[in-house]
Amino acid sequence: MSRKQWFGVALACCFLAFCASPLFRSWARFPREVNIAAGMPFQLQLPLPFLISVSADQAGLSVNDQALSPDQTLLQKGSCALFSPEPAEVKLRFRLFGWLPLGDLRVNVVEPVRVAPSGHSIGVTIRATTMVVGHGTIKTDTGPMQPSKDAGLAIGDLIVAVNGKENPTVMQVAQEIERCGRSNRPVKLRVRRGEQLFDCEITPVYCLENHGWRIGLYLRDEASGVGTLTFVDQESRTFGALGHVIADAETNQALEVQAGKIVRSRVTSIEQGRTGYPGEKRSVVVDEDRVVGVFTSNTGIGIFGEIIEDVTQGAELVPVALIDEIKPGKAEMLTVIEGEKVERFEVEIVRVIKQYKPSGKGLVIKVTDPRLLEKTGGIVQGMSGSPILQNGRLVGAITHVFVNKPDSGYGVFAEWMVRESGLLEKRAQLAPTFFYRRYLRKTAGCEPALLFAKLKYQSIGRRQDL
Repeated sequence: MSRKQWFGVALACCFLAFCASPLFRSWARFPREVNIAAGMPFQLQLPLPFLISVSADQAGLSVNDQALSPDQTLLQKGSCALFSPEPAEVKLRFRLFGWLPLGDLRVNVVEPVRVAPSGHSIGVTIRATTMVVGHGTIKTDTGPMQPSKDAGLAIGDLIVAVNGKENPTVMQVAQEIERCGRSNRPVKLRVRRGEQLFDCEITPVYCLENHGWRIGLYLRDEASGVGTLTFVDQESRTFGALGHVIADAETNQALEVQAGKIVRSRVTSIEQGRTGYPGEKRSVVVDEDRVVGVFTSNTGIGIFGEIIEDVTQGAELVPVALIDEIKPGKAEMLTVIEGEKVERFEVEIVRVIKQYKPSGKGLVIKVTDPRLLEKTGGIVQGMSGSPILQNGRLVGAITHVFVNKPDSGYGVFAEWMVRESGLLEKRAQLAPTFFYRRYLRKTAGCEPALLFAKLKYQSIGRRQDL
C-alpha cells in the first residue's frame, strides 16, 4: 500500500479507538435534557475530565452556586451542581477548550409535588366487568356438551350485556340463562374481546348433575386481595397503590373495574421468600365496611382513586423525585410486616433504568436490612406498592420480585404513578398555572429483559359455573 493508504488506515484505526474509548462513551451518554425540581440541587456529571465552558440562553439557573446569565461563561470540570429556586426552562451550551461544541442540554426546572408516603397494608375489593375464566362440560341426556365453547366464546372475553341488560353481574347472567332455558329460547350475549365487540346467541341445555340450565361457562365478576398503599395527596384527596395492574389469577388478564374500594388490613403472619417462590404476607381485613378509599382506575403501574379516610394524617409530606434525580445507592422502604405498624427498612437502589413511557420496572431494588431479610427473606407478595424513599424524596414503589433472588426486585418510578393518578389535573382545577403538570404529561419506556415474577394480585373472588 502507498503512504496515503497507510495513513488512511492509521487514521481510521485512531478514530475507531477513540470511539471505543471510555471518554467517548461518556460523552455519547451525556443527556440532552434533564428535569430537576425547583429549590433542590441537581448534581450533573460532565462527560470529559477537562475544563468545559458552560453558557446559558437565559438567566434563572445557577451552576456551583454561581448565577448564570446569557452573557456569561463559566469553566467547570468533573461535575457541577445545578440549582434554581423557581420553575424555568434553560438551555445550557457546553464547549471544550472554549470553542469545540460538545452539545446542548435543556434543563427543565419544575415545581415539586409533595405527597404523604404511606406503606400501610390494605385490602382491595373490586367489582369488575364479568369475565369468561373457563369452560365447563355439561352432562345432558344426549351426552356431554359445551355450548359456549361451540359458540366461539374464549377465555378472557368480557360479557358486557345479556339480553339487553348492560354490565351484568354473574348472578344476573345466571338468572337470564335459567329463564331462557325454561322458555326454550337462546340467551343473547354482547361480548368484548380486546377492541372487538360482537353478539352471540347460545341455547341453554339442562344439566343432569346440577339440575339447572347451563351454557358451559365459568365467569367471575369480583376479586379481592391485599397490597400496600403507596401515597396520598392530601391536596387533591388522591391515592396511589400496588404499583402494578390487578389481573385475574386464572387468565392473567387485567380486570376492568366497575367499582373498587380499599380498606385497612392487618398482617398476621409472613411466609418467607425463597429461591423459586416469592413468599407472601398473610393479612386479614380489619373492618370491611370502613372504606379507606374508592377507585375505578386499574393501570399497569397501580390503582388510583379518591381517599375517604386518610390513614396518612400527620405524616410528613415529601417531594416526588423526578427520574433524572434518582441515583443508585442507599434508600428506605416503608411497609408493614406485623399488625398495622408501618416501619422503615434499608434497601439499595441497584440500578435506575432510563424510561420513555410508564412501566413497572424502572428501578432494581435490593433489600439490605438484616431484620427484614430475617423476617421475610426479602420482597414478598403483599409488599407491592411499598413506597421507596431516597434523600427524603419519594422515588418509587415495589412492584415485582426476582424469581431466583427473593431479596431483589423491581420498582416503579413515583413520577409515573403521580402522572397516572390524575392528581395534577385535579390540582390544576385549583391552580390553573400549575407548572409541574405540563412536564409530567410527557410519556416515557424501555423494558429490561431480566428474570422476574410479578407480585400478583391474589384474586379470590367469586367464580361461577353457568
